Amino acid sequence: MQKYTNYTYSNKQATTERNEMWALYPELKGINEVLDDDLRIAIIGLGKMGLLHSAILNMLKPGIVKAIVDKSYLVTFGGSRLIKNVKFYRDISKMIHGVEPDIVYITTPTRSHYPIASQLIEKQISNLFLEKPPTDNSKKASSLLRKCGSNHKLMVGLQKRYSATFRHAKKLVEEKTLGKISSVEAYIKSSDVAAPTSRFDRLGKGVLLDLGVHLVDLIQWIFNVEKVEKAAMRKIHTNVDDHFQASLKLASGAEALIEVSWSDTSRRLPETYMKIRGEKGIIEVSEDYLKLDLPGSTKTARYKPHYYQGIPQVNLADPEYTLENMHFLHSIHYAKQPITSLQNTFKTMKIIDELYEKARKPID
Repeated sequence: MQKYTNYTYSNKQATTERNEMWALYPELKGINEVLDDDLRIAIIGLGKMGLLHSAILNMLKPGIVKAIVDKSYLVTFGGSRLIKNVKFYRDISKMIHGVEPDIVYITTPTRSHYPIASQLIEKQISNLFLEKPPTDNSKKASSLLRKCGSNHKLMVGLQKRYSATFRHAKKLVEEKTLGKISSVEAYIKSSDVAAPTSRFDRLGKGVLLDLGVHLVDLIQWIFNVEKVEKAAMRKIHTNVDDHFQASLKLASGAEALIEVSWSDTSRRLPETYMKIRGEKGIIEVSEDYLKLDLPGSTKTARYKPHYYQGIPQVNLADPEYTLENMHFLHSIHYAKQPITSLQNTFKTMKIIDELYEKARKPID
């Protein structure tokens, strides 16, 4: 069993870690000025992700969420009685007329993202946050991009790019700490679908689009995917893909083997994991840690508490959710495209389409 040297919690080390943390997020410079902006945010869809984003945004700046739109009468009626400083609507057009939001978050089911985003763009709403996946295929994503002008900012909720551990891994790869990359093994797994269900039948796609998009996006972002080599999917509890495996050829020539499952009952919580092998050593990284093994030197392991020192200011669910919201507000303030803009994540959607196409083809 490998032994790793952990980082300590001395005052000096804590200061170093805090500085290193900020170095991983150069785009958040000036965030305090951003939070002083007088913005009006509307949330469309008050499910799990709508609740999460609205809570985080209001913790960053109390009262910033001005409106909630949900098709459920129970949600809008009950919410309007309980929360007096937020307006509740069942109609998007009425919300736009009544609130005139600066930013709209779309946190509805995937199939509704495209028509809602299209409607908002036509209504001259320039700043949109689309929960992942942004659309159910790259053709619709491309259509949204064509509808947008230069002033539009469409950010996608691919929050793994805002995880400190994966940002650190990307930095080490770019700095050639491992030398030439020889292979990548990666998975994202959860136990979210552990019993038969038909709720994904209308969408026609399963775990790869819903959960695997995070893993594909990380690999594309860190390594640049050149080609889909092989892909296979398996049904377990649904009529779509519950388990997906694939081989990707990276721009460096290395191979990335990926596995995606939402029916892994051994997982109490979802986990994203990568093992990156290079000519000089190995990196193992997940949301919770980064382990660096360079033969001939000390093995080091750095865990989540070592990273998130003084940033973000609030923490709900995982820090990466707060950090992505901070990044979106920062991008709007400084008129820059987000790192996870629809344009910057479009190739991820293309790869997802290619993976499904490859998996559905009969094996020769």
